[in-house]
Amino acid sequence: MLPNFLRLAFSFLPFQFTLLPLPLPPQVPLDLGLGGTRSPLDVPNKRIVIIGGGTAGIVTLKTLIADLPKNVTSNWEIVLLEQRDNIGGIWYPDPNLPTLLTFQKHHLTIPQFPFLVGTALFPNHTFVFKYHESIISHWNLSSYIHLEHEVLSADWHGNNVSGHWQLTTHDHARNRSTRARFDHLIVATGHNHYPYEPKLQGRPTWEASAPGRKVLHSMFYRDPEAYSGRNVLVVGGGASGRDIAQQVVGFANSVRTLPFLLLDSPKIIHRPSSLQTYVSIKDQPFRPISFPHIPGVERVPALLRFTPFAPVFKDGTSLPHIDTVIFATGYELRIPFLSSSVRDTPIITPLPDPEVCDTLTNNGRYLRPLFRHIFSLAPTHAPRALAFVGLPIYVANAISDSAQALLIAHALADDKLLPPHSALLADLRAQEAAVDDPARVGHRILQPGGGTGYQNEVVRLLQDRGLGGRPNVPPLGTAFTEPWRVFAVQEGTRLRRAWLKVESLGEGEVNKWLSSVKKGDEAEWDDFMVRLVEWDKEQGGGGGEDVDVVEEGWYAF
Repeated sequence: MLPNFLRLAFSFLPFQFTLLPLPLPPQVPLDLGLGGTRSPLDVPNKRIVIIGGGTAGIVTLKTLIADLPKNVTSNWEIVLLEQRDNIGGIWYPDPNLPTLLTFQKHHLTIPQFPFLVGTALFPNHTFVFKYHESIISHWNLSSYIHLEHEVLSADWHGNNVSGHWQLTTHDHARNRSTRARFDHLIVATGHNHYPYEPKLQGRPTWEASAPGRKVLHSMFYRDPEAYSGRNVLVVGGGASGRDIAQQVVGFANSVRTLPFLLLDSPKIIHRPSSLQTYVSIKDQPFRPISFPHIPGVERVPALLRFTPFAPVFKDGTSLPHIDTVIFATGYELRIPFLSSSVRDTPIITPLPDPEVCDTLTNNGRYLRPLFRHIFSLAPTHAPRALAFVGLPIYVANAISDSAQALLIAHALADDKLLPPHSALLADLRAQEAAVDDPARVGHRILQPGGGTGYQNEVVRLLQDRGLGGRPNVPPLGTAFTEPWRVFAVQEGTRLRRAWLKVESLGEGEVNKWLSSVKKGDEAEWDDFMVRLVEWDKEQGGGGGEDVDVVEEGWYAF
């Protein structure tokens, strides 16, 4: 539920947002450098740039173009800049990447736009990438997207009332740099770019003390067969750590032979396996999640340090025979092109009151002050001038991004929508007070109801302003998150296990299940998941007794 002071604040007087009469950069006088020159009589009344062509960026672009009235956006200029040569972000296919079991569909779809018929319950990168392409095709978004445009810097010119962003970009296709200005900057670059590895005492000495020892981040993991004959320690019990351990155990050093279910194969095969693949998981997680029982994988306590001879764990035990350590420990949050607007800081506890923040600060896991992890509240630039999509962790990304994008779109369309700055700061203060150590928790969503509750509350802001019934904004009193997504979260462990069982029975069984979905709409997928859960129960699958509770994502910091 929203705090009472925030509900009352929705009757505030409007902000006044006026573009400063500053000239465009002289080297691109009316040419944004992004594929078009405007007539002086056809200047847009609002220029918006989205940085990032992954899920967050594509969802935001679709929301701005398709979910707002055309008469509102007809004179807006909207561009999306992506530094790679295609869209998709982490789902952009890479032939060098391993085949890992990805997320359920409820994590990956936007409202009212399901996957194509025939897509598996846990689609791989190729299917998810094609889904992003289908969003672009369905809503004719390609003309707004500029690939191979790397943003080198984004600098605010103005004050806390009005101004503009000046972007310096490099067009890799044309090998030229350009500058352009925008009224609103939406950062949708995600946080899976800069791998985080805990700084542990003795690591360099351990690596150098014996030939063949190897340490790497999961970002650089590729082929499980590369670990044949090696003794592997995976540090971190999140999605990456779980999937890597489940693959590597089929190839690591052997003591005995165990059946091993390859995630990219419907067959159960016998390969040398052993309890010489280990997963190190910290014992004070931010939130509990399910870690599956993996035959041949042994859980060990949190990794504490290295001696020249072995990694040492929190309970004082060590594993001298380990020769490979894979850190599945998440990523640091960095936004290099915003260096002029964001000050890097260490982790400070307790955090200073958000009202005294003179600029945005970033400690590598928490960017503040932000309203609901979206709008910058820094006093250095105008209201609504800077927004972020995709920062929250422990959410179903596509649907959470959709909720954030809806709030941004309607706030840009109506400068009366958001409460006054003081109320937004008060809301942030209340949000941080409800979390133990917000500087370390960062953008993890730990509130009651988790990611589902978060995205419902974001859209409730729009419903409370009378926008219920607009595209993808349900009527007041109806939750934004559909019941089938809630069911998928509640039964996530069982659905994952059940689908692996289906795949282990062969391609015929997989096709039998998928062929039962004729139209591919959300109602059919809802029925599909219910039937799969019931089938798993009939097969003797328990509810969760075969999993351990660990933390998703970051390991230690």
